[in-house]
Amino acid sequence: MQKILRFAILPVLFFTFFTAGKAFASGGTCPANSPVQGSNCYFIAASGSDTNNGTSESTPWLHAPGMPACTGNCAAVTPSGGMGFIFRGGDTWHFGNSGASPYTGGTWNFTWSGTSAATCMYEGNQTGCIYIGIDPAWYSGSSWARPVLNGDNPLSTSLVSSCAYQSGGANQMVNVSGSPYQLWDSFEFTGLCSSDTTNVGNAGNDVMFLNNGCGSPPTCSMMTLINNFYMHGWTVSTATQSNGALQCYVFGGGALASYTGVVVDGSDSDPGVCAWGIFPDIHHMKDSIFRYVTQGVANWCHDIHDNIFEHFYSPYVPTHGNALECNVDASGNAQGQPSGTPNVYYNNIMRHFDPSMGLDGQVDLWLCPTATPEYWFNNLSYDLNPNADQGSWDIAGPPTYTGCPNSGHQYMFNNTLVDTIQPCYLGPNNTGGQYLTIYNEHLINSPYDSSGNGGCTGGPGSPNGTNVAISDATATSQGYTSGSSGTSFSNTCANEGTTPCAPTASGNSSVGAGANQQAYCTTLASYTSEPAIGFEAANACKNGTSDSCSYNTTTHTMNCPNQNVVSRPASAAWDSGAYQYFGLGAPTNLRGTVP
Repeated sequence: MQKILRFAILPVLFFTFFTAGKAFASGGTCPANSPVQGSNCYFIAASGSDTNNGTSESTPWLHAPGMPACTGNCAAVTPSGGMGFIFRGGDTWHFGNSGASPYTGGTWNFTWSGTSAATCMYEGNQTGCIYIGIDPAWYSGSSWARPVLNGDNPLSTSLVSSCAYQSGGANQMVNVSGSPYQLWDSFEFTGLCSSDTTNVGNAGNDVMFLNNGCGSPPTCSMMTLINNFYMHGWTVSTATQSNGALQCYVFGGGALASYTGVVVDGSDSDPGVCAWGIFPDIHHMKDSIFRYVTQGVANWCHDIHDNIFEHFYSPYVPTHGNALECNVDASGNAQGQPSGTPNVYYNNIMRHFDPSMGLDGQVDLWLCPTATPEYWFNNLSYDLNPNADQGSWDIAGPPTYTGCPNSGHQYMFNNTLVDTIQPCYLGPNNTGGQYLTIYNEHLINSPYDSSGNGGCTGGPGSPNGTNVAISDATATSQGYTSGSSGTSFSNTCANEGTTPCAPTASGNSSVGAGANQQAYCTTLASYTSEPAIGFEAANACKNGTSDSCSYNTTTHTMNCPNQNVVSRPASAAWDSGAYQYFGLGAPTNLRGTVP
């Protein structure tokens, strides 16, 4: 009888195991906007319950896997490539206040990886990513808004006496370290406060989104994709920190990532206390804005375009600050990426920095070229520093920075620089500008750097130089600048809201003054293995600037491009500077980055 009962129990156990497993072998139908499809999505809402099956918008969980408070059916699911976790728009998850609902339980550690580099690509196949995002048709309230991840500390534009809440033991809101092939989409982060005095300068502490390393970039698995975040509302206490480092970070860590449509806006925060980035590896960054903030130090910079950096402040502690410092540019051998493709920086705007940035000797843009070629074009810099000889476009190199040999050559063309400095001789960089070529630059009260040996190709005295240098007075008389004070300098661009510092008439100094540089565009187009370079950068090279994007301060979203681009001539002379004059008009083909 005992033997018979034993075998009778087995079918029951098998049925129980099979049906329990089947309940979580697949999720619900993924929304149309999701890069993962089929019955592979789970749904999370502030009105949900972890006892629900989570497979539809009518039966959502309350939490997501990796949140300490995730229990029941939520905890029974193991995320993997091709799965989606869909958050209801407009709902808020609390990271600090345990009395608020839903409470995450502290740091959200999402430590699962997607399938592979081939199925979780930037602007490519993303069916093998783990998608953590949204359905734009599913929201609470009267219209869609991002789901909110809140550290629960009140907002303040100055130092606070203390922090009411911390997010886990290390004060991390979201941690995805060592877990590549995830795609994060359309979250709002706010309410982080740091009172840390012992771990200051540690990018793993006091951070909104941590994506820490899995080795140096050549060996690090690709890629975390970050889209449409809105980051704001950080605070720091008056507690004394010990080593001259900033106390909190928006993005921290050193694993390769892409950033698209990201908004970091500290206009509701103290802008000098929190770095927007400490050592993220920026393989791609586009259509994003960083404003009312300080200090961005990155690695592995490769493809950076159509971004705005504005209203930067000097750090409140005695340390140097930068709008964008690339400690090392990409060397073209990152895992899962085409080898040898050049690095590009184009269609970006830097403007309206606080006077403290220049007075404290901070750097606006700091690049570290390696043996990989670099192309820098269609960028606009203005109203950055109180004096034209403060702050600059810095190019690091030996002997101080031996990891920046510059030997791959840098091609700097068709940029508009206003009241700043044009690099050529490079000063402490003992390459002396021998690897730097500059053509078609529009230099408004922006002299060449004066120290160093040798000098760049196309610089002062070059027989084929096509750079146009004019004074502030001439720029104002021709309509490039307003003649009125900006945030930092005594002159700023005219037509700020549309085409700042663009030519206004065919007789302006920059119009038709450049040389045709289609050869650069052809070279970029030859890198067909990487569409971001061989298609996007190559096409941008053939046009005047897009003026980056326009920023909606109500919805905190980016619309790109800001203006209709104008084709540069195929064989005739180009204009100097970022703009091509004829045909400037209203923007078309806008790329909205958030539903």
